Amino acid sequence: MRVPGAIKSAVLEPTTARVTALISIIYAAVFIASVVVQEIVPAPPSKPNQRGLDLDQAWLDLQQSIASAYSGVEVLDDLISNGTYADAQIVYFEGDNLLVKIDGTDTSLPAVLFSAHFDSVSTGLGATDDGMGAVTLIQLVEYYASRKPARTVVFNINNGEEDWLNGAHAFLDHPWSRLPTTFLNLEGAGNGGRPMLFRTSSFDVTSAFRAVSRPHGSTLSSDAFKRRLVRSGTDFSVYEEAGMRGLDLAFYRQRSRYHTTYDSVSWLGNKGSLWLMMENALEAGNALVYRKSETANSADAVYFDIFGRAMVVISQGGMITLNVLLLVLGPIAIAVVLASAPGGYRVSFQKFAPEKRAWVRGPVMLVVSLIATLGLAAGYSAANAYIVHSSAYTVAISLIAVAICSLALSSHLLSKYLPSADHAGQTVADHAFFTALWWILLCWATGQLNVNSLGGFYYVTFAYAGQLVALTLCLTSAVFLNSPTKPNHEEPASASDDNDLLYPEPTERSSLLPGAVHRILSNGHENIVDKSRSTWSLEILASLVFPCILATGTLLMLMTALSQTLADGSQPMTVYLAIGFLALLISLPIAPFISQVHYFSVSILGLVLLATSIYNLTAFPFSPANPLKIFFQQSVNLDDGSNRVQLVSVDSFKGVYQHIPNIQLVKCAADRNRPGLTNCAWSGTTPNVTLDSRPMSDWVKFSGEKTGVKTATIQLGGSNTRSCRIYTDQPIISLNVRGGHWERGLGGGANPSNQSFTEARLWSRTWNREFTVDVEWAEPNEDNEYTGRVACEWAEWGAESIPALEEVRVFLPPWAVTTKLADGLVEGLRSFTLSDR
Repeated sequence: MRVPGAIKSAVLEPTTARVTALISIIYAAVFIASVVVQEIVPAPPSKPNQRGLDLDQAWLDLQQSIASAYSGVEVLDDLISNGTYADAQIVYFEGDNLLVKIDGTDTSLPAVLFSAHFDSVSTGLGATDDGMGAVTLIQLVEYYASRKPARTVVFNINNGEEDWLNGAHAFLDHPWSRLPTTFLNLEGAGNGGRPMLFRTSSFDVTSAFRAVSRPHGSTLSSDAFKRRLVRSGTDFSVYEEAGMRGLDLAFYRQRSRYHTTYDSVSWLGNKGSLWLMMENALEAGNALVYRKSETANSADAVYFDIFGRAMVVISQGGMITLNVLLLVLGPIAIAVVLASAPGGYRVSFQKFAPEKRAWVRGPVMLVVSLIATLGLAAGYSAANAYIVHSSAYTVAISLIAVAICSLALSSHLLSKYLPSADHAGQTVADHAFFTALWWILLCWATGQLNVNSLGGFYYVTFAYAGQLVALTLCLTSAVFLNSPTKPNHEEPASASDDNDLLYPEPTERSSLLPGAVHRILSNGHENIVDKSRSTWSLEILASLVFPCILATGTLLMLMTALSQTLADGSQPMTVYLAIGFLALLISLPIAPFISQVHYFSVSILGLVLLATSIYNLTAFPFSPANPLKIFFQQSVNLDDGSNRVQLVSVDSFKGVYQHIPNIQLVKCAADRNRPGLTNCAWSGTTPNVTLDSRPMSDWVKFSGEKTGVKTATIQLGGSNTRSCRIYTDQPIISLNVRGGHWERGLGGGANPSNQSFTEARLWSRTWNREFTVDVEWAEPNEDNEYTGRVACEWAEWGAESIPALEEVRVFLPPWAVTTKLADGLVEGLRSFTLSDR
């Protein structure tokens, strides 16, 4: 049966209409699917399909912030554990964690720890951070209490996470902390959305996420923590430093609402986010709990999700092996194709090698697109740096548009001023150049993975693999399908027919093969079709589909994670260049085909670029739905009664403070603790944090005396507070709170790190506690005198207790919102001097 020539032509020949349609369909399908997965939280299942969990009860718990007791399990309200530990400062904390232990059927296997915290910051309501994590653990307690787990499970619903991860440190003082070797930590660093696998410890525990039905995550977030690009921490780091291996599952969307009054149930919208957290925790938790053996594979993992439906998890060693195989086998495959051609290598190169000018187009397109895309990104950063805060999608769309338009423009200019006579050879050259480019980048990415354990460059592996397949297909068709298929009885065409067929009037449906090569003889025989570019559609599918899925998913995740971190002090240029670079990765796979994309489509994209650029350069960046965070703290000098209100935010919008009536003599300077932000301070209304009429000098009680050449005992406490601090002008080497001990049982004022410190933070589980602290300075002072300050913190706020904060909240514009600057909204300080006199 003979296939009509028209059908063969439609399948085999790359006309502008066909190439444009296929590329457009792929981009549209990937973009729409990725945005739906990123932005739309799936509706939760009905109650019979909730697999033993109760979403309605969890939602009620979240609304009412209630805690319940459970029968058949061991429950402890831990009011005993405490610990002193050293971080950037010395911290003493008295825990009040809620601990639950459910014994497993196989006690020979190590336990699994589930952790979340129930405290929230003073300026936030804590629905996402971390109410949803806490109520999820309550549901898991009920689940495992009614279904005997294989391993023992321990739950640490802890307090004090917001103030330097103190609840997790207190848990390490409890005997149950010795039971687990793996853990799942639930956290919230945004407001709803999809929970993401923030970071993991090792390949064996990461593999548990293969069991999650709707996963979300990427190794890039783990790499960001490793490189200290993320300015926040979770209990994950405490457990990992204690020797456990685990998973960090956290919300991260809408960071502008994080630690503010927007972090409420009403702003979550529906129960979908809570159900995703519950479902992820149940499925990943079961994978850890029901593991039959303990395989402590400490190797790092490379992981990423595909459309939120499957999690790909590869060990670091496995990824390195895959990369090396591709690096070695790729060139071999190309050599085999060329060697298999009639006449071998020499004939192949002579017959199919592109002209020298054909090799110019790939590098020029790359350089032009790189400069245009990153240049526009840098322009946004300079002209309207914070537009990405509320309009990340328009920024991304414009950068993708400029990347594609610059590819098309450079290709068109090269075709006009440096044309190549052999279109098929030009395509081979483009494929070869980009394959070589990805080969070089894969060498670098493999080195980063092997030396620095950075697995976030997995995109390079699949971009190279796709481009390699495209090049192989292109060469194969050029080598083996170069001659047209002729009919059994060919009749010569007339000269006029030849002219019409070899040089037809070009239209949008015209073939892109050059006239000398493209021959469909219509003298009654329609089966003569040139096949040298018959694999064009497969080349597009191989080089574009999967790399586009990975790059688009990464772009949306990165936009969501970084776009609203500028208010925290992140550098705008870093954020914009990251988005621009990913936009370039999305666009590069079509570079070998860009000359075959219809000019009308490129023109439409140019109009999109123009419209989005105008918007991005002129629009106001903040809104009530995406507010600018303003950090607040008031410091009170208890020695002279003066006070200082501090508002910290981005420098460009410090003028917003002028709307506050009682501001006088505002002084602004770069904030020393938050790089990239500006600190504006003034004398504000005196707070009344003790809620009584006592004089300000009695807010903090202090006494101290030297007990040796470089030792002293300090007593301090505050009224209506549970938190105090000691600041020393001379570094201390040791500190011991009476009745406490160092973490993991180290006592006697030990300092395992042998560091010196100038700050100690003291936390009590009871109000109005008086601390007795023995300190030792690092070096004896020449004048035998030690100085410093003691302070207490107050975080409960209202119009009566902190009127300056209430005034700021009332008079800020609707597109700004307050959040805490430090642990205490108000800090009262007293100076001290300890000497022998």
